[in-house]
Amino acid sequence: MPVPIKNSADESAALAALFDLVSMGFAYPSQDLYRALIDGRYIEAAESNVALLGNPPALVEALQSLAVGLKTLAVDYSHRQLESEYNALFELSRDEAPLHLNAHLYMESRPDPVPVYRRLQKIYREFALELNDEKATESPDHLAVELEFVAYLFDLLQLTQCGEREDSVERIQHGLSAFFDELAWAEKFIDALERRSGHPFYQPLGNLLRTLIRQREVVSGLASV
Repeated sequence: MPVPIKNSADESAALAALFDLVSMGFAYPSQDLYRALIDGRYIEAAESNVALLGNPPALVEALQSLAVGLKTLAVDYSHRQLESEYNALFELSRDEAPLHLNAHLYMESRPDPVPVYRRLQKIYREFALELNDEKATESPDHLAVELEFVAYLFDLLQLTQCGEREDSVERIQHGLSAFFDELAWAEKFIDALERRSGHPFYQPLGNLLRTLIRQREVVSGLASV
């Protein structure tokens, strides 16, 4: 039976950590990420934060699938192979169009990306977050960037709940609720990923993301906003 959460700040911190882990997973795979995937640190961090949420059954099941996939990754994949398959799935592919990780490609009528970028940058700025154009390698609508922003908002919420930051809990919760609407496109991406790939890491990672998004009202209190 799930353990009831006694401290909503702990809950917010756990959600920040989980969305940050998924964000890192959908970023280009660095050597550091690869090591964390194969030595168990990645799944251990995910499991410990799901435990802080009271181990919701859907999230536990999603983590079990991810853990199985990571065991396969540790045995069968080098870092170079993981990089190659990331490129083939999400960036460049000789055989079929890649599943790019950009929101505008999954929106209705495939809008011009520039207005999408501007709208997202405006949202980021409302919470004092400015993308570094000189260092940023991904566009504002890249899945890893959007998930990093969700993690950032949950971090702000946790700091505010603890009294370490002067802000409005309601303002941040409203921002989270609104941004989850922005993330609606991710469902189409995850469906496409499941149809395309049985990849031992990316397919269960997509399922974990979908479960997190669908569980947000249950575990984060956003339903009342």
